[in-house]
Amino acid sequence: MGTKVALVDQYGAFLGVKQGRFVLKVGKDTKWELSPVELDSIIIVTEGVSLSAAALSLASRFGVDLVFMRGDKPIARLIPYKYGTLMRNWALQLKLHESGGSLSLARCFLEGKLHNQRMVLLEYCRRLRGSGKDVGFLERKLDEVTSRLSELERADGVEALLSIEAHAAKSYWEAVARILPEDLGFDHRYTRSNPPPEGEPDPFNLALNVGYALLRKEVWRAVFLAGLNPYLGFLHKPRGSRPALVLDLMEEFRPISVDRPLIGLARTDKKTILDLKKSKDNAYRVVWSHVLKYMRESKPSHVELINSQARKLVLHLQGVQSYTPYRSRW
Repeated sequence: MGTKVALVDQYGAFLGVKQGRFVLKVGKDTKWELSPVELDSIIIVTEGVSLSAAALSLASRFGVDLVFMRGDKPIARLIPYKYGTLMRNWALQLKLHESGGSLSLARCFLEGKLHNQRMVLLEYCRRLRGSGKDVGFLERKLDEVTSRLSELERADGVEALLSIEAHAAKSYWEAVARILPEDLGFDHRYTRSNPPPEGEPDPFNLALNVGYALLRKEVWRAVFLAGLNPYLGFLHKPRGSRPALVLDLMEEFRPISVDRPLIGLARTDKKTILDLKKSKDNAYRVVWSHVLKYMRESKPSHVELINSQARKLVLHLQGVQSYTPYRSRW
């Protein structure tokens, strides 16, 4: 599997195959031609795109992730035919969910998240202190996240866990706001359920949305490869088409796979982040590629870590070993 991401973002584009290579055309113009071994993903972000059966077959054969997105949200993807036979794990998920075994897993997901949030803040406390900056505020927020982390063990239900996580998130994002350049205008983490009062969020929030969309794609892939049901979660409630288990497994990796590289990008190349307000298509591609590169080139690779966590969850469901969250060492 390659590392390139091909973005299909023009109305009227056609994705086909020529001599074993993907070819994207708009009208008579060839926009790009790539071998499947070069590609990690083909991301389709606009409507009015058509694909040939040969392109679908080639993507499936080489494991190229073919994802359809609307805005920053994945709405569909290509799934190999053989996936439909893997039902045992789905039954184990349902059994654990119905037997009240969700709490321990939900706690693990948030233990991983808060630990990794703590590691991101600790990194910047050390960096800024080393450069002679006042880190008193960051240290207070770090202590608050650490305190919330210790509270998770005493939570007696999923709602209590989510309340603790929300308080930790407030402290964490207040610290991140202090780390970022002021002119990015970031002062709060906004989500679809908690949008900014003035309409469109600031550019760093937009960058986070792009990064989390990529993380969701990677976790979704790991869930499929492990033979798990993406819609039956333990921390996030199953609801309609919401991929609750994908959201569960994302939690541990949000701080280290997305927040950390984007904080670094914002501090060293804030123009790229600011451009999300101006040239969204190009900035979207740059942010997506930056986070993907970071995830793949980290040691160990975050993509492999995500796959490992999905496999550990399967072993937990099978009663082989207890699930443990991924805790970053730095």
